[in-house]
Amino acid sequence: MSLKLIRVFFGNYIADDQKLIDMHYVNLRLPRLLITVTNPDQGYGQIKGTIKKLGQNYSSVPVCCFKRSNRQLLWETTSRPDGTYAFRNIAVGLECFVVALDPNGQYNAVISDKLVAK
Repeated sequence: MSLKLIRVFFGNYIADDQKLIDMHYVNLRLPRLLITVTNPDQGYGQIKGTIKKLGQNYSSVPVCCFKRSNRQLLWETTSRPDGTYAFRNIAVGLECFVVALDPNGQYNAVISDKLVAK
């Protein structure tokens, strides 16, 4: 019986699949993303929304999610082409506020307050 070292890549890192194959690693694709909980602010909750500009969906907008009680930045993302965004891995019931910034600087920031992760 031989033991093989298992390496896990997650986050913004993109592994070089061919290099891993050349090194005899096996590439397993999981059907769903794993959620890791490393602090009390993380969990299985999520906050979703849509960014609009003059009533139309607005894409590629930087969006930040903050914990409301201490204004700590939890997550950052960019809205998708259809204007939607989603923050996952937030503790269920955690009260947050979300700030979206116009990348062109033509409009003031938009804030959604008292959002609760579900």
